[in-house]
Amino acid sequence: MADPFRPRFLTPSILRDIGRPGLFRVLEPYLEWIAAQGLKIRREQDLDDEALDRLSLVVMAGTNLPPGLPEMLVLLGDVSRPEMHDRLVALAGRAKLKADPKDPTADLAVRIFLKARNLLEDLHVELASLRPRRICRYLAVKKAIPAVPKDWKKRCTLVERSLRKDFDKRLRGTGTKVHPFAEGSGFRLMIRRGDTLRTQPVIDDKDESRRLVLRPELYDVVRYDTRHGDLLVNARAQADVRAYCHYVGLHIFGNQALFDSFEPPPRYSLEPIRAIGEAVLDRGAFEEIDEVSLVTLDLVHPALDHVEVRLGPDDVFTALQLVGNRIDDSAVMKRAKFGFKLAGEKRTRSVVIEPPIKATYEHDDAAEVIELFLEERRLLLPRTESMNAAAQTLFAVS
Repeated sequence: MADPFRPRFLTPSILRDIGRPGLFRVLEPYLEWIAAQGLKIRREQDLDDEALDRLSLVVMAGTNLPPGLPEMLVLLGDVSRPEMHDRLVALAGRAKLKADPKDPTADLAVRIFLKARNLLEDLHVELASLRPRRICRYLAVKKAIPAVPKDWKKRCTLVERSLRKDFDKRLRGTGTKVHPFAEGSGFRLMIRRGDTLRTQPVIDDKDESRRLVLRPELYDVVRYDTRHGDLLVNARAQADVRAYCHYVGLHIFGNQALFDSFEPPPRYSLEPIRAIGEAVLDRGAFEEIDEVSLVTLDLVHPALDHVEVRLGPDDVFTALQLVGNRIDDSAVMKRAKFGFKLAGEKRTRSVVIEPPIKATYEHDDAAEVIELFLEERRLLLPRTESMNAAAQTLFAVS
């Protein structure tokens, strides 16, 4: 399903925060189209409050938008959110622009766009890679955690080339692109790739029904965690997961079988919930964490004809008091949703664990302390324990 076209960048209040010279330059390639919609802008002085209100309405109508305009509006809208202000100030320095911390966020975004669009596009891709995603952990089946080669970014060109051939062979097109980002001693790859062709019924500018044939653009994330020796993969299809494990192992680490996507060792467990109960939520020495809660717990109980039951929401351990304050040994815990309140944050972060290898959470800088907490509570299994569960045949190639 297509995303709704509601570019926040064109909100009149945001447009008024942008210096008129910069706004005029951004709009200049589209002035002929804007004039055809009944709004004539010949110079920056024409961008008064009334013109900005009309401009917002004209583009929001979405009628026959010129090539490049929707992409620009989405880019500027996403990077000009209030929480992006400090990142844009730093980016302005890289672009050799004078920036005052008091400058409006939208104005900073426009100035960087005009001076160094590639920096803004890289930031946009990086932000997308940090959003909450369901990831699967694939352990590097090797006794020592493999170190990342110094030339890993150069090796990513080989990963991209192989993935492009792989996706093309599976009728996904040739538009695969790998965006590499350093992450501590590891790395994160944002992978743009095409999906299979789709058809979309539309109404054209003459109010006639048409059917477009298009290839959706999708993004997957692959992250290498050097602390645990895991490849974290976010992808829809298992064939895509196997391609990422194969080519990252082959081209970056020189071992195509390093990350087993066929019989991966278990990496997550919910057994500590049963074993130590509410103590699993004790934040202990983690000063960066204010509070941990168990929001929901999904389990299958043989006494209930193996029907999946959800405990919660909001407080699983209160619900457990109704059934003897314990989880029966025969019950299989399938999925748990935790809430993490971090110091200095108003919101509660959601972390969903689905053993043996799946978890969903944000992969920003704060992810490290959450992963450390999960490891200490043995919700994220120790590497040695997962290695003991790995198929012994895998060690033949390590």
